[in-house]
Amino acid sequence: MGRPITNITIVGGGTAGWITAAYLNQRLQWSETGRRDVKITVIESPNIGLIGVGESTVPTLKATMRYLGISEPEFMQRVDATYKLGIWFDRWNVNKNGDLIPYVHPFTGGKTINGYNPGYSFKQYGLLGREETTDQDFVRTIAMTREAIENMQGPRALNGPRYGGALQYAYHIDAAKLAAFLSEVCKQRGVQHIRDDVVDVKLDDRGYIGSLQLKEKGEWPIEFVIDCTGFKGLLINKALGEPFESYNDYLLNDRAIPMQVRHVDASNIVPVTGATAMEAGWVWHIPLHSRVGTGYVFCSAFKSDDQAMDEFRKHLGPVAEGIDAQPVIKMRVGRNRRSWVKNCAAVGLSSGFLEPLESTAIMTLELQARWILNNFPTTDFEEPLADQYNRQVANLYDEIRDFLGLHFSLNERKEPFWNAVRNEAKKSDTLKYSLELWKHALPTPADFRSKAVYNHWSVLCILMGKNFYRNSQLAGSEVVPRAMWNQYCKELTEWKRPILGRLANHNALIEHMRAQAVSGESVLHKPFKGPLLGQVQGLSSPAPIMAEAV
Repeated sequence: MGRPITNITIVGGGTAGWITAAYLNQRLQWSETGRRDVKITVIESPNIGLIGVGESTVPTLKATMRYLGISEPEFMQRVDATYKLGIWFDRWNVNKNGDLIPYVHPFTGGKTINGYNPGYSFKQYGLLGREETTDQDFVRTIAMTREAIENMQGPRALNGPRYGGALQYAYHIDAAKLAAFLSEVCKQRGVQHIRDDVVDVKLDDRGYIGSLQLKEKGEWPIEFVIDCTGFKGLLINKALGEPFESYNDYLLNDRAIPMQVRHVDASNIVPVTGATAMEAGWVWHIPLHSRVGTGYVFCSAFKSDDQAMDEFRKHLGPVAEGIDAQPVIKMRVGRNRRSWVKNCAAVGLSSGFLEPLESTAIMTLELQARWILNNFPTTDFEEPLADQYNRQVANLYDEIRDFLGLHFSLNERKEPFWNAVRNEAKKSDTLKYSLELWKHALPTPADFRSKAVYNHWSVLCILMGKNFYRNSQLAGSEVVPRAMWNQYCKELTEWKRPILGRLANHNALIEHMRAQAVSGESVLHKPFKGPLLGQVQGLSSPAPIMAEAV
């Protein structure tokens, strides 16, 4: 057996590099008995900017920040954060009159009728007290997220616990500010930071990465290296030759135009990410505290860059006047065949990328950083550990790809792009099997598919939101009697009322958290240890992003 690894090099900074450094630092440089003899170095080019697509997150980031001992108020103040209760998909589907309509994917949900899925009875009876119920109302039967979004509320009361609340939540953040904040924390906690360019990669006689040639510092010996160099995959693809497997046949969008614009009304910041369907893709709307991050994700086969820009600006209207868009991003959609090869593991965009429709970019690199620790090798770089990491990463990307496929393949728009993603885009065998199954039965935990990230509640919210069951005949074994359904609806209303009454206005909660921020609090405190760590779930495997209210 090889000796313990004592020297780790991370090539590339940004969100991927510094989240990875923070995880490694927390586990390998700190211990309950003091510091360990492990050196972690981040080599970051001074000449490469950040890609600002991933400003919307999922609840894993909340667990990550808590696990790393980061103060939530300071974090929110430093990264310009607001709260996110889910994703609002606008104009993807139509109602019975042909009008384009929205649906929501919430982070909170899971109420049942004594163990029975309420979806069956919802389809049978509709919502109590409503003259007309649409399938987009289904989310109201399992949680209160839609009501909170409509009321412009945050996930908890003003005096609620940090990193907790009545609703599951994530954040809208400035990714560049997050990287800078974590860089500061990591360096104070012992991570070395070098600003230099890698000009060459040298392999040893085993084909491992033996050293890097830095422009200023010269030769840098490598023991274990993590590639966070983005789409170019400087180490994993270029130096080690690992092939990249494109998902462009599954997900047609290959371009993104990011832009930063003003709030229409900064006193009413919505607690949800917006995803509005356009002629050849969709536009994201990510409301930060001081600005709005937006962008058009589109397919170049149906729109040129100039045509997409014209449509994008027309959609944005006055808030974008006089504001320049960032350069068009050519997205490398797919994943490496393997993300860990020899003594090099890839994290973030160098490992893979799926378009940001479900805000998964930061989540994937969080999980990859955790999995490196779960499968941490000795200097022998044991193959089963790398194999485990590669399986986990591959399954993660495949699951997200298939979940994104639900949004696109079940759209009801008529433009050529939408016809193509509905009828021509490739579907995995698992997705095709699942869609056939779900025509006859609602999704369950026992379904034959990967569900590490998206459980059956997430899938059901998308299927209902997209009118998948509009004309379907579901089996009736889980339909409860009408009287029981009416009682369930009444109890649900009574359960929601006091909780919604306690939830703070979203803007008020943001300002309350910012007012509590103490500069340097996260740097001064060591990462949480002991019993508190055991309370943070999903650190070795991803917890589904949709969870029941607490």
